[in-house]
Amino acid sequence: MKFLTKLLFILAILVSFTFAAEDVTIDSTKADSSTSKASEITIPKKQAVWIKLEGDVDPAMYEFCARAIGEALDKKPDYIVFEINTFGGRLDAAFDLVDTIMAVKGAETIALVKKKAISAGSLIALACQKLYMLEATTIGDCAPIVQGGDGTPQIVGEKIQSPLRAKFRNLAQRNGYPELLASSFVTPELEVLELTAKLDKGTDKERDTTLIIEGKKFAVLDSTEKKFWGSPKILVKEGELLTMTDKEAEELGFSKGTFKNREDFETKLAIERKSEVETNTGEKIASAIAAISGILLILGFGALYIEFKTPGFGFFGITGIILIGIVFFGQFAPQLDGYLPAILLIAGVILFLVEIFVMPGTFLFGIGGIACMIIALIMSFDTANIPEYVPEAVESTFDATPWLFGLFFVLSSAAIALIIPIAASKYLIPLLPEGWTPMLKTDMETAVSPTEDVQTVSIGDIGIAKTFLRPVGQASFTMPDGSTRLFDVQTHGEIIEAGQRVKVESVQEGHIWVGLI
Repeated sequence: MKFLTKLLFILAILVSFTFAAEDVTIDSTKADSSTSKASEITIPKKQAVWIKLEGDVDPAMYEFCARAIGEALDKKPDYIVFEINTFGGRLDAAFDLVDTIMAVKGAETIALVKKKAISAGSLIALACQKLYMLEATTIGDCAPIVQGGDGTPQIVGEKIQSPLRAKFRNLAQRNGYPELLASSFVTPELEVLELTAKLDKGTDKERDTTLIIEGKKFAVLDSTEKKFWGSPKILVKEGELLTMTDKEAEELGFSKGTFKNREDFETKLAIERKSEVETNTGEKIASAIAAISGILLILGFGALYIEFKTPGFGFFGITGIILIGIVFFGQFAPQLDGYLPAILLIAGVILFLVEIFVMPGTFLFGIGGIACMIIALIMSFDTANIPEYVPEAVESTFDATPWLFGLFFVLSSAAIALIIPIAASKYLIPLLPEGWTPMLKTDMETAVSPTEDVQTVSIGDIGIAKTFLRPVGQASFTMPDGSTRLFDVQTHGEIIEAGQRVKVESVQEGHIWVGLI
């Protein structure tokens, strides 16, 4: 009986070890499965839309940014990244940009300083929820300035500084940037100090505490408090504006990180899918016009002044109107982007008609009209419509861009379109019967000019302009026998109205050159 009891006890121990081994095997299998699942877990990839803000901050940049944000939100990205590189610009355009960026919902706004975010650029950067910078970049210095009477830049008064300072505080509070330091972007009178002290000295809980304080407030602290904090570190000197490098911006709590290049930035934020909103043709034109708008206005008003000082209405008046019109056109170019080819085509036709009917012989308006029509043709051309044999044949030899193929195709088409009517007018149209052809078939050998031979006119003769001389026209002169004769004449670029007296200045190679008396 005792033997049977011992045997059953031994069997029970063996069974328990067997189940234990099975449990261990099952657990290891579960562990392997958990490890496999953990290895399958990856960081979720993000989608980003890039918007480049480069150059002067002006209404054209605002128009582009507003359109780009709308297009970006349609793609439902995780991030909208504003790549900033600007020295600043107009304050009104910067405020509009900031308000537009702050109104973005559904995507995280990120500013990446590519080279510099100075003046209005720093305001735009802080409008984003997060700020990152590339290496060797700077941000800061947003004091609004105007040109003084002697031409030197001067910081504007408190009336402009106060709302700008409030805007910086609002952005700092909203996006978690240091509020006092943000105010020092604008206020040169503001001195900012950093105070550091140790708490719980001599214990295991010893730690440093830091306080950023205005210099004037530190000056009124009592001696005990000053001793507690020790010597302050000056972050921003009085009379200076805060401008930071990428490292300083990170240390002071503005930048969330510094990267070598854009690829490192995208890797850090796990950006896998990305796209970029490009500036359209209208926005490029508006930006180019804005850059030279001052020069255009000076030249335009100067041309109008000369026109007012000369009789009639001619070249200078038209030039002045065109130059001033270009400046105002630049304000609406972004909205008219899709209509630019049609506008240029109409402008080309108008200039061509001016050359034919208003100012014949100048060639300036004719050349301008042809240029506008060619540009309109090129702009309306879609590179996707290029026949396949054109790029394939050329790309095998040359590594050119699609727009080059488009330009070649357009010019070739224009040349063919020019050759066909010339050939038709010379060889086909003359074969049509009388009454069916638009061409004159009269024998030109018996044709007589309505004007007289130039040899009968001498230098110094006085006559009267019978037509507008722009600069070519007709004038009548009284001959020695008392008769009045009509001659083809031209001026040296001067516009003379009909009925005014003219004087022959020279007779050369069958041309009579006259001037206003």
